[in-house]
Amino acid sequence: MLIQPPPAETLDYMVLGFTVILGSMALFIVSLVVRYRNLKRDLDLLEEMESEESA
Repeated sequence: MLIQPPPAETLDYMVLGFTVILGSMALFIVSLVVRYRNLKRDLDLLEEMESEESA
């Protein structure tokens, strides 16, 4: 009778992979939030400068 070896234990690699992927996604989302806030601040500053210029 042929005995097959058990499948490789790769759970640790899967968990590590998910951790890397989810961490990368979290960093990307944080980056988008920071960029949005900076863009909003710049837009407010430009609108303020424009209103001072026209007054």
